[in-house]
Amino acid sequence: MSTPPSIAQYKKNIEERHFKAYKCLKCGAVIAPPAGTCYACGGNKMGWTDVSGKGKLVSFTVIHVPPDEFAAEAPYVVAVVRLEEGTSVTARLIGVDPLKPRDLKIGLPLVMDYEKGKSGKVYLAFKPA
Repeated sequence: MSTPPSIAQYKKNIEERHFKAYKCLKCGAVIAPPAGTCYACGGNKMGWTDVSGKGKLVSFTVIHVPPDEFAAEAPYVVAVVRLEEGTSVTARLIGVDPLKPRDLKIGLPLVMDYEKGKSGKVYLAFKPA
């Protein structure tokens, strides 16, 4: 059996630029961020899995007034991305102009990337494919 899901390990994987999701060993559903129970079948045997890094834009917002920790990075775009594997993740959207949100279209093909913020922290990010 795999190690229990851990948000700390999930964040560490992102910091190391090696995103992983959780996969249900019973039904194969992919989940991110990790959870102890499968959303699809209720199973509780889970393991880490790599993902393709491909997805589509589901939703987004432009952050103009961020928490103090991210003030120097505003404005920036936060997106909900549906991965090819079926799960959705929230991440930064890079390679787009946050001052032109009308240029973004729901369904836009995206690829996974990472962004190092001004704080030095590494974030999960996506950019247009």
